[in-house]
Amino acid sequence: MKRAHILRLDGEQVRLRLTVAGQRSLRERFGEDSLQIILESAADAEKMAALLEAALNWSGSENTIRSGEELYDRLVDEGWSGQAQFGGLAFDIAAASGLVSPEQARQLKQAVAQAVEEAFQMLEEDEEETL
Repeated sequence: MKRAHILRLDGEQVRLRLTVAGQRSLRERFGEDSLQIILESAADAEKMAALLEAALNWSGSENTIRSGEELYDRLVDEGWSGQAQFGGLAFDIAAASGLVSPEQARQLKQAVAQAVEEAFQMLEEDEEETL
């Protein structure tokens, strides 16, 4: 398969793609379609780990990491954090897998980043009001 989202971790290349088999396994596990799981994964560690694992394990990927939980933890060790960053990864996987277009992935990333920013802004305003 030619299309995949590529990450670099400690000099290692990780290729992520959600194949039809991967989408089927996610649907069977969660009872939801792939796009719904992708949209929810940034706020749900179990769904994120399952999405990463499905995206890691496709024929020809040559990934040495096989566990979604291990990849998640390694990303955190590399400094990844927050819904915007992990949601962005889920949207990049969706685009590489043909579930959304690159433009739709960009729009989704932008919407999540804005929602997170607004949520923290509201928290800061509430904190200022209570002081």
